[in-house]
Amino acid sequence: MPQEENVSQFFGVLRHEFSMSVRRTGMWVGYLLLYGFYLTIFFVPDLDGFATFVPPDELWQFSGRTLFYCNMFMTVLAGILAADRLQRDFRLGVRELQQSSPLSLPVYILAKYFGVLAAALTPMLIFVLLAGVIYVSMFGAPVQFIGTLLVAFGAIGVPAHAFVIAFSLACPLVIPVRVYQVLFTGYWFWGNYLNPGAFPTISDTLLVPSGKYVLYGFFGGFPSDHALPSLPYTTTDAILNLSILTVCIVLVLFSINYYLRWQARRA
Repeated sequence: MPQEENVSQFFGVLRHEFSMSVRRTGMWVGYLLLYGFYLTIFFVPDLDGFATFVPPDELWQFSGRTLFYCNMFMTVLAGILAADRLQRDFRLGVRELQQSSPLSLPVYILAKYFGVLAAALTPMLIFVLLAGVIYVSMFGAPVQFIGTLLVAFGAIGVPAHAFVIAFSLACPLVIPVRVYQVLFTGYWFWGNYLNPGAFPTISDTLLVPSGKYVLYGFFGGFPSDHALPSLPYTTTDAILNLSILTVCIVLVLFSINYYLRWQARRA
């Protein structure tokens, strides 16, 4: 049946793309460097000794903070690495072979997207599990902390990667990969982390994938914020932020589909 064939093709392309992406040596070299950086800032105690203790009543805040910090650099690396995944098929002539097969364009785009996304999330998931085990086994955190870290991974890490991977597949179709990688890196820090009071930026809008709205709306902000009378962002803000990011992802995937169809008609 056509539907069963589409499902089979979808998972076939997804598995292939995941396997190709996750086996890239350069990806793991980059993430291992980030692992060393994050392990240092998370597990070398500061003067207050925060790294040696996770209060049981602040598990959610610590989990949200951990993933928010992970997003800062892991997501930008994921976006840089994903920038050539769609262009690679054109460069190697694979796309021409796919066009002559029964594989439909929407199935190809979705499978490509989710395969690259799964590969990009794998290093972060490994680090989250590693951090959870270290906190529990070496610093006395409750076992539940691993679970809250995984929830934070799903709520903060996954949406950020999903947003970035969509644009990293689409934009290099119309601009050179290297140019996109440079522009994307600049956008990531300008559009997510700069103070809007000191520099013009969109970091104070709902169109930011850094995870700060979810951090405050679902996880209570940073552990030091528990004394504040109110948090700057609410649960409603977090839901709106995730909804806007989802709409943007869908629009970008539709744009890829439209562009590739247009390009095929011109050929």
